[in-house]
Amino acid sequence: MPALESAARLIPAKICDVAVLHDDTESLKDTEGSEAHIAVWETIHAVEETLGRLGHRHSRISLGAGVSPVLSRLQSSPPDIVFHLAETAFGETLGEARVTGMLELLGIPHTSTSPAALLLCRDKLKTKAVLQERGIPTPPHAVSFDGTLPEILPPPPWISKPSLEDGSMGVMADAVTSDPAALRARVAALYRAYNQTILIETYLNGREFHFGVVAGEILPLVEIDFSDFPSSASRIIGYESKWLYDTVYCKSARTVCPAPVDPSLRDRISTLGMAALRALGVDGYARLDFRTDPDNRIYLLDVNPNPDLSPLAGMAKMADAAGWGFDGLVDRILNYALRSRRS
Repeated sequence: MPALESAARLIPAKICDVAVLHDDTESLKDTEGSEAHIAVWETIHAVEETLGRLGHRHSRISLGAGVSPVLSRLQSSPPDIVFHLAETAFGETLGEARVTGMLELLGIPHTSTSPAALLLCRDKLKTKAVLQERGIPTPPHAVSFDGTLPEILPPPPWISKPSLEDGSMGVMADAVTSDPAALRARVAALYRAYNQTILIETYLNGREFHFGVVAGEILPLVEIDFSDFPSSASRIIGYESKWLYDTVYCKSARTVCPAPVDPSLRDRISTLGMAALRALGVDGYARLDFRTDPDNRIYLLDVNPNPDLSPLAGMAKMADAAGWGFDGLVDRILNYALRSRRS
């Protein structure tokens, strides 16, 4: 596949005024730590630099300004399109979907998938229900509605997580256990911390793959290489692996792209991934996380619309392997949005 960085491919069909909409970075520093704050800024700068190279005019809109100032800015000087990087909008779990809905009410094109798809994918239980209805396998599970263990649990070992969070919030290195007492304590602690339904799943100790799509085009598959993890650690990409850069989990987690898989496994993941996106109404760009079990059966763990676009994150690595580079990734996201979300 030829690289999209060639001058001919990167000349935009239309020079646009692009507003880069992003989270309140100072609030992120306070609530999620300095690493999350740094990652957001890395993404903002990288996207802005690419927009400049592509010839677009760009400006920033921070949700830290508050609802009224953001609305006033969008109404008084509407951009041609919003590059939507806001994930924890106004500190609300469902804020990303609400901000996207605001853009649609204002008639401003944006790079996000729809508010309905964002709301559905944020709720892990509803997502599993839709996927299971379509015959897309997900790990066996049970649900705690009040912080206590349900009477019937899926087969151990177990991994538990808040049902409405993303970015591995609440999924720490000790998330996996085969001890019912430890599971009971963990579920109770998660419920106290997040005050929401807790999902309990069977932990699949197999290979982990990340599947990426941009504008309907499938990217090279990523595999997570856990070979350098401490022998006592569960093979998961939890909060430490993503955001706590000085931990052994972050330093040990590696990716391989393209993943070394046989064509039949790659095709199976691609088929399930595209079916899941259709079932959930996700378009634009997305990343899906899969795991295998000991019998090499594939299960879908998570669906991430509007995934992390940091130059160090999985989508950027997939774009590099595809020959697009980061500029090509941003270019395709923007042009798809311009074609499909005109007001």
